[in-house]
Amino acid sequence: MEDFEKELQAENEIILLLNEEENLDVLKEKLDDYHDYEIAKTLLLMDTNLRKKLFNILPIRKLTEVFEELDPEDAFSILQETSLSVIVRIFREMETDDLVDIISAIDDKDDRITYLSLIDVNKRLTIKSLLDFEQGLVGSIMNNDFIAINKNFTVKKAIKTVVNLAPEIEFIHNIYIIDEAGVLEGAMSLKELISAGYDQSQLIEDLMSTNLKFVTPSTPVEEAIEIMRNYDFLLLPVVDKHQKLIGIVSFDDILETLSEESAEDYSSLAGLSDVDVDEKETVFSTIRKRLPWLIILLFINLITSAIITGYEEQLQLLPTLAVFMPLILNMAGNSGTQSLGIIIRLFATNQLNHKKSILRHLLIEFLTGLVNGFVIAIGLFLMVIVFNLIRGQDLANGFNFAFVVALSINIALIVATLAGAIVPLMINSLKIDPAVASGPFITTINDILSLLIYFGLASLLITSLV
Repeated sequence: MEDFEKELQAENEIILLLNEEENLDVLKEKLDDYHDYEIAKTLLLMDTNLRKKLFNILPIRKLTEVFEELDPEDAFSILQETSLSVIVRIFREMETDDLVDIISAIDDKDDRITYLSLIDVNKRLTIKSLLDFEQGLVGSIMNNDFIAINKNFTVKKAIKTVVNLAPEIEFIHNIYIIDEAGVLEGAMSLKELISAGYDQSQLIEDLMSTNLKFVTPSTPVEEAIEIMRNYDFLLLPVVDKHQKLIGIVSFDDILETLSEESAEDYSSLAGLSDVDVDEKETVFSTIRKRLPWLIILLFINLITSAIITGYEEQLQLLPTLAVFMPLILNMAGNSGTQSLGIIIRLFATNQLNHKKSILRHLLIEFLTGLVNGFVIAIGLFLMVIVFNLIRGQDLANGFNFAFVVALSINIALIVATLAGAIVPLMINSLKIDPAVASGPFITTINDILSLLIYFGLASLLITSLV
């Protein structure tokens, strides 16, 4: 809450400055006190005149960094109201990965071609090649701005090269070592290079680390995330099939991707086609996202109604069966959703890549369902006996009914827990994102299975229950 209030205060202050301060030099100096993110958020609130004034004040490097803080859709929306000369200068300064995001956000084919034409030829070719990669692959988020030096350089020449390149490169933490053909052969940190400065005649080849971790453009982003997490990398090199260095993946792009993946998984688990909500959200667009899933679930739930109708005779003979039906359904649904949440997390962290790990996880889920079901069953068994005694039913019949309810919930929790793990595995085997095995689907499937178990057991023992 405090951060939100500070952000709101900064936005108000920036707009007030632009409206009142006429001295551009003074205004430029005052704007330096604000973070790029704060200016970017304020940019969304400005009218066209204030934006023009801001564009005339900020140096092009600062303005570019402000645009890099915007969501691609917002950035494109503002660029549409910006002069071509400013756009060309921004595109010239902007990092390749951020440009790819903005161009990808342009739906209209003609507009996309127009904005691509405003980018330098070499950078444009790179961007067009990156646009060919599907979302979820390293090629869609990699950056081609990195420092690479020849392995035959001396320390002196390497330091001079890094100094010359540093103003144009966003990340200089890692320095990559290549041969004459551009093949990646080693790496070293900036600290290691500077520390070697006491003997500037040393060859980089003798100092570099050759124990490399790298990915290709077709590597899944989740795999790159796992490597960076395990090895505490800020940057990860990207090579082609000949192991030539063609780009890097940076930690900021990974964080952005993680945020998007989390939003998508949340959306899928909630049974929504899209969880994003913005100021332009309308009732119609919200209905369009949710209604298709509700219609699909409606037809699936008709199976549940059909099962209950099929056991109408048992319900008439023993109306008490209906009392505990919601409890069993809800407990099975909760257990299945827990299992689903765990397996989606395991998929996201690439921990289910082998048959052995999958079987081990299924065994863990089975034992978890077994133990949880047994504990819940004992508690529910005692509760049902007390419930029947209060209703005046004799202990023998009460015992039999309690046994049916307890055994039903025990089996239902085992089945529901396994279903929450098996359904996403089946979907994943079809090369579909397992997150689409959303909570509502798992809950509905478990409702069907739980009812069949509950009424099936009740039917077998119905003669002793009535």
